[in-house]
Amino acid sequence: MAEVRFSVVIVHRNGVQMLLDALSALTQTIGTNDEVILVDNGSGDDSVAQVKACFPEIRIIGNGCNNGFARACNQGLRQARGDFILFLNNDAFLPIGALERFAEDFAADPKAALIGGQLIGEDGRPQRSAGVAPSFLTEIGLLRRRHPDVSNLAEPVEVETLVGACMALRRAALSDAGPLDEDFFFYFEETEWCVRLRRQGWKVMVDPRIRIRHLKGASTRSVRRDAQVEVLRSRLLYYRKTMPFMLALPLSLWRILRLAVNTATHLVLVLLTLGRVQTLRRKLAIYSTQLAWLASGCPENWGLPDKCPRGTTGEKT
Repeated sequence: MAEVRFSVVIVHRNGVQMLLDALSALTQTIGTNDEVILVDNGSGDDSVAQVKACFPEIRIIGNGCNNGFARACNQGLRQARGDFILFLNNDAFLPIGALERFAEDFAADPKAALIGGQLIGEDGRPQRSAGVAPSFLTEIGLLRRRHPDVSNLAEPVEVETLVGACMALRRAALSDAGPLDEDFFFYFEETEWCVRLRRQGWKVMVDPRIRIRHLKGASTRSVRRDAQVEVLRSRLLYYRKTMPFMLALPLSLWRILRLAVNTATHLVLVLLTLGRVQTLRRKLAIYSTQLAWLASGCPENWGLPDKCPRGTTGEKT
């Protein structure tokens, strides 16, 4: 069997036309020694059938339910044969020559484990592509750190964390740091992974010359309130995974107290404005849903819909 250079892993759930457009762009840049693996997270439309019809060469892992981002990425990773793995969102469009550029970056720096590109919106404006790792001081607001703006740089640069819409991985780094943490269902999984890789001595980088069109937030736009439950769940989990207990516990309590204050404040504002301000109503709905999730004991089934039960692979048999 011929050696595989890049395995491109795409996690998808619904939105077949967006997926087909992204795959069309991808076929213009992959080589004969690359492969594409689609992990379908229980789509309710005909995504899988259309991909099979239009792109029969793509390998498909079909889940009967929503397996989350980290678990689905790891499903693709386990079947990937490439020396490098590119995790690509279903709303991200890879430009021609991107894989060659990623390969050159990995060859130039043997300690580079994860490399992202510069995300751009439909209007061509740069999106945030990298960030700083949240810490106790940044989370409580005592230390202000700006996310790095790498959009105008002319060469790869080391960063603390990546936005997970497009991440190229050197397979060799897995032996030290392991794959994505499957305790995260959605959000913060790539942030924790970047922290873990850097603690093992690997580098996380961005190459701003690789410009990836990204339809930011398209995958969760229709379930925004449910998605915010996942944000809170993953944020509290990130604290426990990356910080000592004596920092993670008070930080979690502070976050919950802040949420309670925000809920009460927005309830008063909604009442004072007689519910006429849509932004206030929307924020109150989000805050109150998050608070209700906490008050209910943080049930697993809250958040994004159609989740796979814990302890199952999710794959259709």
